[in-house]
Amino acid sequence: MKKIVKIIGYTILGLLLVIAALLAFFVSRYNNVNKSISEVNSRLATTDASFFKFEFEEVPEGEWTVLPKPKEVMPKSGEFMWPVKWNVVADLPEAATWIDRLLGGKDVIGTSKTTIRFTKDEQLTAEGYQLDIQRNGIDIRYSQPAGAYYAVVTLSHLKKQFPVAMACVSVNDEPDLAVRGLMLDISRDKVPQLSTIKQLVDKLTLLKYNHLELYVEGFSFAYPSFKELWEGKETPITPEEIRELDAYCKERFIELVPNQNSLGHMQAWLATEKYKHLAECPDGYEVLPMQKMKTTLDPTKEESIQLVGQMIKDILPNFSSNKFNANLDEPFELGHCNTAEVAKEIGVGQLYLNFVLKVYALAKAEQKEFWMWGDIVGKHPEILSQLPKDITVLEWGYEAEHQFDRNTKRIKDAGLEFVVCPGTSSWMTLTGRTDNMLGNIENAVLNGKKNGAKGMVLTDWGDMGHWQQQPVSYPGYVYAGAISWNSSSSRKLSIERYMNAFIFDNPQLAEIIMDMGRSYRFEESHLPNMSHNFMAYQFGLVDPVLEKTIYDAIAKKLPELGGEDFSKVIEDRFGNQKVFEVEALNKNLEGLDATLKEIISKNNVEVMNSHNTEIQDVAYQLQNGIEMVKLGAEIRNYGIQKSNWTSEERIAYLKDMKQRSHHMQEEFKRLWLLRNKEGGLERSMGAFRRLDEAIDKQLEVENAGGFKKSVSGFMEKVIGGAANWYLLD
Repeated sequence: MKKIVKIIGYTILGLLLVIAALLAFFVSRYNNVNKSISEVNSRLATTDASFFKFEFEEVPEGEWTVLPKPKEVMPKSGEFMWPVKWNVVADLPEAATWIDRLLGGKDVIGTSKTTIRFTKDEQLTAEGYQLDIQRNGIDIRYSQPAGAYYAVVTLSHLKKQFPVAMACVSVNDEPDLAVRGLMLDISRDKVPQLSTIKQLVDKLTLLKYNHLELYVEGFSFAYPSFKELWEGKETPITPEEIRELDAYCKERFIELVPNQNSLGHMQAWLATEKYKHLAECPDGYEVLPMQKMKTTLDPTKEESIQLVGQMIKDILPNFSSNKFNANLDEPFELGHCNTAEVAKEIGVGQLYLNFVLKVYALAKAEQKEFWMWGDIVGKHPEILSQLPKDITVLEWGYEAEHQFDRNTKRIKDAGLEFVVCPGTSSWMTLTGRTDNMLGNIENAVLNGKKNGAKGMVLTDWGDMGHWQQQPVSYPGYVYAGAISWNSSSSRKLSIERYMNAFIFDNPQLAEIIMDMGRSYRFEESHLPNMSHNFMAYQFGLVDPVLEKTIYDAIAKKLPELGGEDFSKVIEDRFGNQKVFEVEALNKNLEGLDATLKEIISKNNVEVMNSHNTEIQDVAYQLQNGIEMVKLGAEIRNYGIQKSNWTSEERIAYLKDMKQRSHHMQEEFKRLWLLRNKEGGLERSMGAFRRLDEAIDKQLEVENAGGFKKSVSGFMEKVIGGAANWYLLD
């Protein structure tokens, strides 16, 4: 018996020694990483060349603010006075409606001395127009109604800029790209109200956009065949709303194109009891470190294509467009689980292609032109030649350095039509990445035009809660619309003047938005597709060692997901760091916030008189974005500085963070409900609640006394060291 007790005792002692050794190893590893961080930080400067800068040429003050810039403007003698009413002479029944909506007022033929005459001219391109503004009237020449409409849009800008009279001119104009579109994500929690989308359409039509997609994954569309999966749980856009929006868009020469993801990004469906068996990886797949996901259908199961087929039958009848974007991007798990053996036999590219052709057949049965993303064919160029030649490939990339030139040449050489798809750079950033956005859009449009793109579709995503306020994306909308029509103007624009005049009717808001979108430049590195201050909410109150470990692990994983080009971008970004300038960031944001407060105060009387709250709403949205960036910076600063503070200083800092978090969340919720549906709001705010819980736990530790603080500090080192070993070795 004594022997058994002795053996058990030695075993327990051995286990304790092993555990102690492991704990010591993890703490030692933590200390070594922490020391290396301190050594690196001591050598870092406050400026770094890895942050891309985009610079416009100086635009003369008196120049037209019309965007897109017309291709050719020829001054004439004389001056034109804007009339109160118009004499509309046209074979186009809708012309009088355009005049009424865009120029304000019309009259029956023969009762006004100021005539606006529309004349058909088959020599012009479909969307081209000639505009002749004379002393006694206006002549518009067009080939198709769209061209006539765009001429009136140009006139509406001129009337706004020169409200009484303007110099006579002749204008010849036509677009560079046939498709000029926007794709708005309505599937990452935030589903806009119909009125919000219509207001957006009104802004897009002034920029001569002619294409709009609402990105659908999960249950952001109210599928009639799957009511039991979304009814009472989500607030999707309905078939009736789509049909109303489709008609609204058509009146403004915008094609509302159906969009539905059909292979990857299916996590909402695969989370249901009914369809979980269709997952490629039933137990999940580690797409990012410590984050197992089920996002991709098993393409070899007949039920998978049957599900997609029924989704298509539900959504397509609500659109008058002859196009369908099936997406088919980012099937991260493909070939890793259920289909591993098939992928080994025929290749992941062929496995993907086999499913694409099935979805293509469904779309063709509905007589739709088929569009799809180009990321997987980019990774597997051997399947490009096997795609049907009537497929349109969407070449996307959201960094200024993306290889649009090389990639679009490859698609063109395969005999396929393509559209370039840059981004607004606003998602996962809180306030945007202005310079990256401008460079990314210019790169896409200029190389797209050079290599024969049939269009540009700007993407505005909402990953991880769709936290950015919509005005943050406006500079991207304006710039992409302007240069996809007239690419030669790419560096010769003042998008701030345009936004102030035609979107906000305020002389300051545009500059504030553009400046807010440069707040990421105060961070230590330029992260791809995100900002450090956004990611702070995802990580919580972690110390620098754990934060660095997570970023290093992400950097290790992203090349597998994004390919070699993306790997190079990541290497450059992570390899060139500077000091996190938290004080300079706060000073900059406080200056912007002070200006916003002045705008709100100044507009109080105007709002009371006119009941027009738009300027104030935008200012409040921008203030909320600023608060989110500042709080994100405070979260990170706490991790960096806490070891240098006394317990009392930490408690005060934590309490201040909690108070700011509460105020930010209340305003976030209020602003969300003003313009968006309620479903998804609580899910979007999940990270905020987790932050509050983490703050409460830290306050509990700080108030508990020395022993608990010591244990907490020790365990933090153990966890940081263990995570570093597990994720990076």
